[in-house]
Amino acid sequence: MDIFSRSHTICYTGAVVLSNGDFKPSTLPKNFVNLSKNYKVRLIPLIGTVSKNNSSFLKSNATIEIGIRNLIHFLKQNPEIAGLHLDVESLSKSEIPHYKKFLQMLKQKLPKEKVLTVAIFPQLEFPNRNFVVHSDLLQEKSVDEFVLMSYDFHSPKTNSGPVTSISLTKKNLEFLLKQIPSSKLWLGLPLYGYFWNRSGKVKTVTQNDFRKFKGNLKVIPDEDGFTVFKSENGIGYISDLNTLEKYKELTRSYGLKGSAFWRIGF
Repeated sequence: MDIFSRSHTICYTGAVVLSNGDFKPSTLPKNFVNLSKNYKVRLIPLIGTVSKNNSSFLKSNATIEIGIRNLIHFLKQNPEIAGLHLDVESLSKSEIPHYKKFLQMLKQKLPKEKVLTVAIFPQLEFPNRNFVVHSDLLQEKSVDEFVLMSYDFHSPKTNSGPVTSISLTKKNLEFLLKQIPSSKLWLGLPLYGYFWNRSGKVKTVTQNDFRKFKGNLKVIPDEDGFTVFKSENGIGYISDLNTLEKYKELTRSYGLKGSAFWRIGF
């Protein structure tokens, strides 16, 4: 598979920690294990949380400990897994301090060869108030690698505009690099965009959608790392594959760990 030959890490989705601390893993495609060995690619599950009554497993020490036990058991049962990637994007205000404590406790239990990575929101000029979930993690030594999700600066919850841009990405990278070593930071970029219809509806646009329909659209590349596309029905923004090449220069110039893309299939 071409994606393996060009990748350092494959982070596969679908795993969650339930509100009681139970871990629900996702099924790993059978050929992924052999492909990862052949290409020396890390396999790491992306792990989210499921809340119940506005509470996640981070609500108490008891459920945190259950969650950690289940994650460690999962790693023992699946030695081909290189580590864990936590993608926790929404917590109640009372749970936010517990996230850091959970990461510290989890790291202490992790086998030394397993990595602990965390997705973080932009901290500057970001419209989603949940950026505070990650604000206290930036200097956390228990985290081996961080992935800056340089998106969504515009979304179905905002006015129309680019999902990401070079200027906002640079601003956030420079802020983060004052606290995180460049060798521990990945630049996460979106492979999707949005189209704001005049009717008020907003649709997610994949790379395949854009390639399929751009012949019928007015397409305007922007030097700030995105492409505008218009029709009589509305306006959209996406960073197409050619545009995304510009972001690779940021990864190189800032000496980052690498680039990450959300997601394969988009």
